[in-house]
Amino acid sequence: MAYGIDASTLAELQAGRANDRYMVLFDLVSGYYGFWGGLGTFSYNAVTYVGAGSLIGVEDVGQVSDGSAVPLILTLTAIPNSDLSPDVLASIENETYHQRPVVIMTAYFSTAGVLISVETEYRGYVDKITHEHVVGGEAVLRVHLESKARDHTRRGYRMRSDADQRLIDPNDGGLRHTIQAATVPILWGRTEGEGQKTSGNGLFSRWRERPGRQGHN
Repeated sequence: MAYGIDASTLAELQAGRANDRYMVLFDLVSGYYGFWGGLGTFSYNAVTYVGAGSLIGVEDVGQVSDGSAVPLILTLTAIPNSDLSPDVLASIENETYHQRPVVIMTAYFSTAGVLISVETEYRGYVDKITHEHVVGGEAVLRVHLESKARDHTRRGYRMRSDADQRLIDPNDGGLRHTIQAATVPILWGRTEGEGQKTSGNGLFSRWRERPGRQGHN
């Protein structure tokens, strides 16, 4: 899912005093690996991001009204003798990357190159990675991502209770009927076999059995 931009950063952008660069953070088993859309290396939150310049490409982050997961493709293009060389990209195959978390962010800098803020644009998981190679030239890595929104569709073994919610806010009683709503059966329509019986538990069965009730001839 996409996130918003804080007010101070937005003001700098509207005044023309800021520019932006993409940042991508892979959370792999062996550690964090970062790339960003500038040149050289850039450190943020104790992670060193390798400069990819215009060699990093991110599809527009889409959103849907039902909250379902939105896939995304991240493209990294390697050029020999650069910070993002084919050897650097190829090293991803030495990692366990399937279903590992990925965060796509945008870093905003002042015109003097000072970092203003970093805004999260997308959180997801690596689904698969494909490689495209040109002999003696560039190599392209396509990272297929699944949105973290897929977590909202998973079913767990436990439903949040009223007690759980009150741990967050003691005055919030919005879930006080959750247990009853999840466990009390509600019968609709006729009961099973009612059409073959002259008595039963349904509303119309009781109505037919009222004293003095006679059928039509």
